[in-house]
Amino acid sequence: MRSIRISDQVWDAIAQIGKFGETEDDVLRRVFSIGPANQSDTGVPSALDDALARSAQGSGTGRYGRGNKRFATKRMSARVEGRPLNRVLTVEFPADRARKEWVLPEKSDKAGIRRVRDEAVRFALDNGASQPGQTNAVIKALTDAGYHLTK
Repeated sequence: MRSIRISDQVWDAIAQIGKFGETEDDVLRRVFSIGPANQSDTGVPSALDDALARSAQGSGTGRYGRGNKRFATKRMSARVEGRPLNRVLTVEFPADRARKEWVLPEKSDKAGIRRVRDEAVRFALDNGASQPGQTNAVIKALTDAGYHLTK
């Protein structure tokens, strides 16, 4: 591996075209049409790399590279919808027809946001969501809509 220095402008451009869960290396590989990372890129094969490769070969559906292996077995969607004064967080599992909605509190009501977040993550886990991928997607839906919590 090599390190490079880039300007803030280039960093922001990489962040703009990056997808959730991608590293900077993943983004640049996609932009330059370079294949997925493999063990020879790091020079040190890891047990995780080996396990992911075996899993992908066995299922025929896996993809290689950090952030590209899917662990979820059920499709799930999490989104915030509605008008600014009447927003709703929806988490659903279409195959099971499991769906639940929570009316979101004001963005300044941190306790209310935390309650909705915890209930939504619990609902997702109870319906077979993967950890941390799909549970993080529930939280990301809230933060993308401006519902932030700090520790």
